[in-house]
Amino acid sequence: MDTKSLVKIAKALSDPNRLRILQEISQAPQVACADLFDVAPVSQPSMSHHIKALVEAGLVESRKEGRCVLYSVNPEKLQELESFLGMLKTK
Repeated sequence: MDTKSLVKIAKALSDPNRLRILQEISQAPQVACADLFDVAPVSQPSMSHHIKALVEAGLVESRKEGRCVLYSVNPEKLQELESFLGMLKTK
């Protein structure tokens, strides 16, 4: 994992609302944006901002279905992060 990618992920995960949103998205194959307001009670513009940060970091993927946008975790990016953090473990 390159440094630039790691910094984006760290910034995305530095907000408690984003952590809650990511955790909620990871609990199901796909989650609609409207379902995330129960997890992080923020305004619609704030929710869009948080999701955008997660998508730009590569942690979350989006897919439009009609007028609804569905979100899912990007398992490859989470695996990269897990591998990187595993390298940091002390022996």
